Amino acid sequence: MADTALQNDDFYEEDLKARKGRPRSEKSRKAILNATNKLLLQTSVQELSIESIAKKAKVGKTTIYRWWPNKTAVVMEALASQPGLQSPMPTANNHREAIIMQLDKLIRLVDSHNGQTIAQLFSEAQASSDSLKIFKDNLLEPLMDAMRYSIEEGQRNGEFRNDIDSTIVVDILCGPVFFRLMAHPKDLTDEFREDYPSEALKILSPDNAN
Repeated sequence: MADTALQNDDFYEEDLKARKGRPRSEKSRKAILNATNKLLLQTSVQELSIESIAKKAKVGKTTIYRWWPNKTAVVMEALASQPGLQSPMPTANNHREAIIMQLDKLIRLVDSHNGQTIAQLFSEAQASSDSLKIFKDNLLEPLMDAMRYSIEEGQRNGEFRNDIDSTIVVDILCGPVFFRLMAHPKDLTDEFREDYPSEALKILSPDNAN
């Protein structure tokens, strides 16, 4: 009986410690994301390591691996946690305007320090199927899904031509942006950002339907 009581007391103390530890764990998680963003201002994704993140955040490596499977996952969430990336876009008057806003946001994103981080992430992810999946799930797919939705809704209400596949349109719209990021980042100019979305959207004009 005494042993059972002692075990119950030990269980209660461990449970209490776990519950009390949750706020500290969330604090550590935020520290890891902040440390990652700060380090990315000084180093490339390739040079960044879990060890350097842990040291900057003042946590153990095991704490990082508790939430993320690898470095790519940490960097992706660190990028997503930045206030500018979390801010919602204004309400669009129509689906054409929505796509222009989405393309404008994408171009602004890749024409920043984060753009180089994204390019480095994409390059590094080619060597790992797990990292590539994280990259697609956290950056590419949300972007593609939002654009695809606007395109398909615009096709339904007659705003866009409906004889072209929405997935192909997304590739056509986003491809030149990512090409400039990877091959000619200096060409991601203000002029390109202002002119490209409207020019690219001409492909969806009902006048171009077969």
